[in-house]
Parts: sequence; structure tokens; C-alpha cells
Amino acid sequence: MAITNEEVLNGATKHVGKRKNQAKRQRSSSPSESIRYFVGKPGGAKPSLDQEVHGEAEGLVIGFKTDARLFVVHEYEVGQKIERGRVCLEKTPAAGSQRVSTANES
Repeated sequence: MAITNEEVLNGATKHVGKRKNQAKRQRSSSPSESIRYFVGKPGGAKPSLDQEVHGEAEGLVIGFKTDARLFVVHEYEVGQKIERGRVCLEKTPAAGSQRVSTANES
């Protein structure tokens, strides 16, 4: 069965594959989390963040073109909660401010 470009654009194609894993992946990154994407410096044994990008797709393209790695950073703020004399540390998603560097842009 051939799929036309029009069907792909309209979303009329049938999804084949593991739907459970895809749904689970979508739920795990809630919109309230502060997720940032970085392209690393090519090569090297230690992870080194080089350029922050707007999203995963842009990072994948740049990483493919430059043979670099894509890093996904989940940013949290750490707070304390005191219950019955015990101190517990808890993480909360950081404020959703977009901080994208303008390095390497012309």
C-alpha cells in the first residue's frame, strides 16, 4: 500500500509499532518540566555542552551534520520540606524561562 504526501500531511496514515512505549514516553516529559537541549562538542571522551538549541529536532539536525552528540537537560529547583522533625529534599521543575544561547548564529 502506497502512502501519498497528502495522507501524510493530513495525518491519515496508520500508526504501526509499539503504541504503549510511545504513549509512556510522551507522559514522562510533562509540559511543566524545564527541558533544555544542547549540542555537544564533537569528539572527546568527556561530555561538553557547546550550543543550546530551541528543540530536539533542531539539535538532532545539527548533531547529525557536525557528528556531535545531543544532550537533554532536565532542570529542577531543589527545596526542603520539614515533616515531623525530618528534613526531606524535593525537586520541582524550574521556572519555564527560555534561555537559548545565540552563539554560532549569523
